[in-house]
This record gives sequence, C-alpha cells and structure tokens, in this order.
Amino acid sequence: MPENHKPNSTTKSKAETAVTDSDNIENDVDSVDDKDAADIDIEIDDIDDDELNDSETASTSEADESLKEDIGKKINQLRLAKGYSQRKLAKLSGLTNTSISSIERNKVSPAVNTLKAILTVLGSDLTTFFSDEWKEPKARVIVTPKDLLELNEPNSKVSLKQVYNCSRTRNLGFLIETYQPNSSTEEKIAHEGEEIGTVIEGKIIIRIEDSTYLLNQGDSYVIDTIQPHTFINPTDSITRIVSAHTPTTY
Repeated sequence: MPENHKPNSTTKSKAETAVTDSDNIENDVDSVDDKDAADIDIEIDDIDDDELNDSETASTSEADESLKEDIGKKINQLRLAKGYSQRKLAKLSGLTNTSISSIERNKVSPAVNTLKAILTVLGSDLTTFFSDEWKEPKARVIVTPKDLLELNEPNSKVSLKQVYNCSRTRNLGFLIETYQPNSSTEEKIAHEGEEIGTVIEGKIIIRIEDSTYLLNQGDSYVIDTIQPHTFINPTDSITRIVSAHTPTTY
C-alpha cells in the first residue's frame, strides 16, 4: 500500500466514534434521568409537606372549635349546677357579666388563668374539667321543688329560683321569685334580653332608670332588661312573682 494512503493513527474509525457517541448519549440520558428523578422527588416532597400541613391545620382548627364548644357548655353546666347566676360567677371570679356570657355562648375562649379562676369558684379544676369522663346531664321533663336552682345568696331577702331541667337547647328561662317584706333586688340590674312576669301575690315596684311602676296582684310587666332596673317590695307582706326571660342565661 502506498505510504500516503496509510491510515492516520490519530483518526478514529466509524466504529470507535459510534461507541464513543453511544457512551456520551447514555451519560446524557443518565444525567437527565437523575435530574428528572431529583425534580420529581422534590415536587413529591413539596406536595406531601403541603398536604400534611393543610391536614394538620384543618385537624387543629376542628379540635380548637370542639374544645371551644366544650368549654362554654361545661362552664354553663357547672354554674347552673352550683346555682350561681352569671352575675354572681362574674363577681366571684373577678370578671364581668358580659365576659361570662360570651364564654358560655362560645363567643370567646378564656385564657388559662381566666378559666382557672372560673373553675375555682365553681369547685372544679383543669384536670377534672378536661377529663374524658365528663358526662352531660340528661334533660328532665319534671322539675320538682328540690330541683329548683336558687340564684341568690342563701341569706338574701329575695329568692330567685330558676326552673332548670339540664337542657342546653332550651330558649326560655323561668323564675319563681319571692320578696320578703321591705326587700329589693340589687340596685340597677342590667342584662341582655327581655323579661315578662306576673305578680301572683302582694305588690312590687319596678324602677327602670328614672321611671317607677307599681304593680298589684294580677298585674304583669314586660321590660327590656338591658335597661338598668330594680324590683322593690315596699310592703310588710311577702310578694311573689313568676317570670320568664330570654335568653336563658341570667
């Protein structure tokens, strides 16, 4: 073979070139596969984290709402079982009547210190309050005299006995009121809602802001209880009244 036709040792054959190209293609494919896999893993991880976070947030929110409802319901039950009015519980726990009402209706959630103060007054504690053994009282149809809840102090000259049957779905409160001679309620009581009553024995004076009304036996009244009012028995005889009010909290 002539010398000028001798293959150049630095020139690659088609076969060698094909092998090299094949190796490069496989390396490129591997590189692409690795990158895609990494991207997929990242996307999956991101999706899983988001879904997990959303799930945890939803679960936490539902748990918070359930807990909030339980707190209001339980405080209401404990208060009524103790025979305390919202005003009395508020006074003894250092809160306002509005605060107690908002907590019982689940409008607000009490801080831990506030809840502890309320439970101390009601003869309970946080451990018992959040126990799984808590049981809701069963609603009664018949309420006997011994089942009536006295809302005033035992030594008070005014007795306000609430007809309470343990039902949380009731929409009407009902009181049997007894006023000893020359007695009166607290000065300028005010609470949300309205009240309707009938004097079944004796006489009563109702003072609403600057107006005064005298009711005799058989007379009835209808008042907006958000207006400051006071009930006064000005006689030397006992006065008895039956009244209904909304909402049921008092």
